[in-house]
Amino acid sequence: MKTIISFAMSTRAAALALAAVALLAAAPARAADPFEIQVYQPDLNAPGELGLELHANGTLKGKTTPEFDGQIPPNHLGRLTLEPAVGVTRWLELGAYLQGFVAPDSGVHFGGVKLRAKLVPRRAPGSPWSYGLNVEIGRVPRTVDEQGWANELRPLLGYDDGRWLFDVNPIIGYALSGPDKFKPELEPCAKVGWNTQRGFMVGLEYYSGLGLLSAGLSPLKQQEHMLYAVFDLASPAGVESSGWELNVGLGRALTDGSPSTWSAKAIVGHSF
Repeated sequence: MKTIISFAMSTRAAALALAAVALLAAAPARAADPFEIQVYQPDLNAPGELGLELHANGTLKGKTTPEFDGQIPPNHLGRLTLEPAVGVTRWLELGAYLQGFVAPDSGVHFGGVKLRAKLVPRRAPGSPWSYGLNVEIGRVPRTVDEQGWANELRPLLGYDDGRWLFDVNPIIGYALSGPDKFKPELEPCAKVGWNTQRGFMVGLEYYSGLGLLSAGLSPLKQQEHMLYAVFDLASPAGVESSGWELNVGLGRALTDGSPSTWSAKAIVGHSF
């Protein structure tokens, strides 16, 4: 009798384990933000200094079918984001994002709005290391994301010795509405750049969407992984910046779970 009960319990446990594995495999990774293809650096506008950036990117080749009801598929979409920002204190900068996109079959669409606060302590004199935190809250329409309201915590870690630059943003995002509200997800990104000392930098940027932490992350084939070859304006070591910013890149997906297979991007900015 004990053997029969033990066998039944083992069978039930195995069935539950298989069901859990099946649910985990079915949990797709949420896509990284398609409007903010940027690795943040731990720097700020000076108090009272205004900054304005224009982000533009396009999916050259991507998914052609919606992932949820109401979504406009990313294939051949063009996106624009206007980002004004102002330095408030030596450690605080406030900014906003006004987003829009153009779809090949339906024209111009509103892409949402976001507000952000960027906090960066003063760097120790002579140190190449810096760190900070960026906090965002925003709302996007269902044509972009089924979650609606969302929040983002973006820790910032940077190293810049005038020749080499390394930036890491281990992003934690979570929806404030929708089917996955209050479930944190992991979207790390990183950048490595080499300053040529000739006014520009070349490098690589990496972006990912690994899935919900509560689900143990998504299977690799469902995760988003993108790698961009990038070019930046960069002053030589010891030379003050002109105040202009330019970043252009061409990206390729590393997994089938990425909404965009090929993507191009550009960011133009200036501080006043």
